[in-house]
Amino acid sequence: MSQPGIPPMPAGATRKRNVYDVLETLGEPNKTLLIRVDFNVPMDSNGNITDDSRIRGALPTIQCVIEAGCNAVLCSHMGRPKLVQAGADDEATRHERHSLSLKPIAEYLGNLLNKEVVFAPDCLDAKDIVSQLSGGQICVLENLRFYKKEEKNDPEMAQVLASYADAYINDAFGTAHRAHASTHGVPACMTDKSKVGIGILVASELAFLDFRHTSDDKITAIIGGSKVSTKLPVIQGLLSNVDNLILGGGLAFTFLKAKGINIGTSLVEEGMIDTAKTLLEQAEAAGKKVFLPIDAVCAQGFPKAPMNPKGTKTFEMKVGAGIEEGWMGLDCGAATIDSFKSALAESSKICFNGPMGVFEIAPFDQGTRMLVDELEKVTRNGTITVVGGGDSVAALAAFDKTSSVTYVSTGGGATLELLAGDKLPGVEIIPDYEG
Repeated sequence: MSQPGIPPMPAGATRKRNVYDVLETLGEPNKTLLIRVDFNVPMDSNGNITDDSRIRGALPTIQCVIEAGCNAVLCSHMGRPKLVQAGADDEATRHERHSLSLKPIAEYLGNLLNKEVVFAPDCLDAKDIVSQLSGGQICVLENLRFYKKEEKNDPEMAQVLASYADAYINDAFGTAHRAHASTHGVPACMTDKSKVGIGILVASELAFLDFRHTSDDKITAIIGGSKVSTKLPVIQGLLSNVDNLILGGGLAFTFLKAKGINIGTSLVEEGMIDTAKTLLEQAEAAGKKVFLPIDAVCAQGFPKAPMNPKGTKTFEMKVGAGIEEGWMGLDCGAATIDSFKSALAESSKICFNGPMGVFEIAPFDQGTRMLVDELEKVTRNGTITVVGGGDSVAALAAFDKTSSVTYVSTGGGATLELLAGDKLPGVEIIPDYEG
């Protein structure tokens, strides 16, 4: 059976059963599939969706199911509805229920697909609505997190959700690192595991974010962001699988200080300096090449708004020099980007997780912008470029470069945990393909 949209797993990696395998097992139309999607999208004060990428990311799996003549029951969370969970009946609770309802998402999805989408106003009382679906219809259940049971992985809630359908698909990579009723409980309670699988989006994430099973090709990881402590598991998880490790952003200053370079008033985690030193030693012992900023664009304090470049100063980052006191490193300079151009050009696969500077505030966006331009170049030349993490994805969008790389991950915490080599409960519960 052809499986459009699903990339091959790296050599040596085991693939999970997916939506195509499940449809083949079902063998006939008019079956109903419960699909866990991630429709937790940002909305403005008027209820307008400001970024629909997560909805669009689920479309291939939804279309795959309905084109097979089967019905799609979609379930998701939206935000953190603590007032609704508390059970109070007051104006604030009603506002939260309204603002975090998935009803507008159902309407938006219907417009995207030019197809009627049924909405079930209670995710645990939708049996009658679901039973009336036929011939490839779509139903969106109300916000799963209106019930505390969802995040507690309550078996009773899982049983109710499972009872709606003949099969289950998890296509919500953004919540795959959580063992919730809809991500873990439902597949766990289904007796016929051949009717359990992942969607096209999750299959793509697993293939592109797998840096453990690689060939002898050159692999480069670019890790930025503000804190070493946040990215430490990712750095440790990737270190044994990459040839080049590029460290930037605020976390780089902890590594620079570990090397004895002055960093002025730049962000530093004093308690992580010894860890940073150990990581650099481990990388050197393993024959890995580590790149750190060789110049830093600085300001006298953290800016709250865009500032004139004339108010900045660039310092050379080397032992005996570095950033003067009173100056704070907020971006890497052009020399830094130039220093790892050749490593990027020689790479067959690149992972970018974390910006090079405070990209939200000009002129400290230039380091990340120049890096993204380089990623665009090597992508055109055949390098697989994978971008993950909220800030990195936001930077791509800000520079209008989202389509300039090979793959953009939809996960936040799930992306970090997968890159770190951790198991994702929502994925591990899905059976391996044994065909």
